[in-house]
Amino acid sequence: GATHYKTFGTKSLDPNSPSFDEPLSVDTCMWFASCAKLMTAIAALQCVERGLLSLDDDISTVLPEWKEREILRGFDETTGEPILNKTEGKISLRMLLTHSSGLGYAMIDPDFAKYIKYRVQRGLKIRSEWLCPDETVPLMFEPGTDWRYGIGTDWAGRMIERVTGLSLGGFMDQNIWQPLGMTSTSFRLAERPDIRALKADMSQRGADDTLQPSPVPFFPEDAPTDHGGAGVFTCTRDFIKVLAACVDGDPKLLTPASWDLLCEPSLPAASAAKFQEMRTAMYAAADAAAEAAGSSRMAIPAPARLSWALGGMLALEDVPGGRRAGSISWGGLPNLSWVVDRASGVALFYASQLLPPGDKLTAQVVRLLEGEVYSGSYFNDVKSV
Repeated sequence: GATHYKTFGTKSLDPNSPSFDEPLSVDTCMWFASCAKLMTAIAALQCVERGLLSLDDDISTVLPEWKEREILRGFDETTGEPILNKTEGKISLRMLLTHSSGLGYAMIDPDFAKYIKYRVQRGLKIRSEWLCPDETVPLMFEPGTDWRYGIGTDWAGRMIERVTGLSLGGFMDQNIWQPLGMTSTSFRLAERPDIRALKADMSQRGADDTLQPSPVPFFPEDAPTDHGGAGVFTCTRDFIKVLAACVDGDPKLLTPASWDLLCEPSLPAASAAKFQEMRTAMYAAADAAAEAAGSSRMAIPAPARLSWALGGMLALEDVPGGRRAGSISWGGLPNLSWVVDRASGVALFYASQLLPPGDKLTAQVVRLLEGEVYSGSYFNDVKSV
């Protein structure tokens, strides 16, 4: 099918940057952050198809360091020592990909962040709270009983590396990037000066809603390992090839059965209930905040019924004027957002390099984009590529 795009803005807001005032394009390199999770899920299913991995076996058969597992129950009020309990509950690859394993993110989970700080003071090496540690960490709950966005996909990437003998980027290059003609994608930006030369700088929105250069790039360009949950650098032209493959069920990547599996409900029942409860509360709070600020409702309301598939967040019902039931979606920390709607034959993608995450104005633009695409009016003023 046809691919349409429109670009706005510049690659840098920093007057001292060589990219200052250089226009953004579909070939601009960006940190795609959690958009990497979709590619890691596809790579994991490729390994499942080849008999190298199982979705439901205990991950310790591939990652023996996870044979002994503990749950963080809190911290001793006197000593500050973490309170850890052993658990016999197994972690599966399915749980890693659907965030039901018990693993969290230090950036968004205060207890996990406190534990990481405790371990760093005792020798744990971690370059950023956004990166997955090289060592095992405690779970935040019994596997399969709750939902917590976290570093599970990074460990899924390590499973791929163990069973293939390749780096995650090396496996993806052979099995996703090259088959789709993606030439500007890498986990190791420092090793790809050709891609780095096209990179946009990070920007941030201030408290007064003005945009300004970000003082830090946020994600290291020379990460020592390939982080399947957040580490990819690529461009829009490349990433939309992944989205198109998902919509079309491209046989170069997966069988029809595996494409279906990527997009079907995959959470354990208890985790699914917790996820729905959390998202309902989150959307209600967002609506209340918008009403208090006097803002109009966004063009596309959030689906009332949600779950999680191996590939991303799953809409369990149609959205009036937007995506159909069975669509998966997610995004990346610097305000990137994607949707794959196989039923409609549509994929949407919005990319930026803007902090902090969850930018309200960006959310409004993304939802307006969805409404325009499904109404057909968007195509009156865009280019084809």
